[in-house]
Amino acid sequence: MRHQMMAIVTALVVLCAFSTAFAAGDMAYVHSERIRIEYDGARDIDNQLQASVNDWKAQARDMETAIRALVAELESQQLLLSNEALMEKQQAIQEQQVAYESFLNDVWGVSGLAARREAELWQPAIERINVILQEIGSEGEYDMIFDAAMGSIVYAAPGTDLTQRVIDVLNGNTE
Repeated sequence: MRHQMMAIVTALVVLCAFSTAFAAGDMAYVHSERIRIEYDGARDIDNQLQASVNDWKAQARDMETAIRALVAELESQQLLLSNEALMEKQQAIQEQQVAYESFLNDVWGVSGLAARREAELWQPAIERINVILQEIGSEGEYDMIFDAAMGSIVYAAPGTDLTQRVIDVLNGNTE
């Protein structure tokens, strides 16, 4: 029931926002993926990111090589090792594999080094884009600017936020 109510409220808010936006003034959109592709500075950002990625890939290859060397050593010495020595070498291999998998997750996981590095490198460009959108929005008298690639609002004129009005109606605080 709660999910249905949230869906209805969300639909009403979106409907009100769009109807108000259409009635109030102009709307426009940008396509952030196209900006990312065609922005001249993107090549430098991508090159810096690729350099970091190449370093991480080299580290991963080195770790893989070390694991393969330990496995090969174990296989070549297996018949000569005592049970205790065999277990120690197997443990060492397992520890290296865990470290390797942890490294891969730390670098390429959801919030890994690669994602953080990309965000860090793009942050100055994103801040500049946001300033440009604010200027275009206010100078061009746009009420809202949407991002076609993300389906989100990237600029909204003051006074177009209906959140408090919807809350007031829901809470029975209308005048």
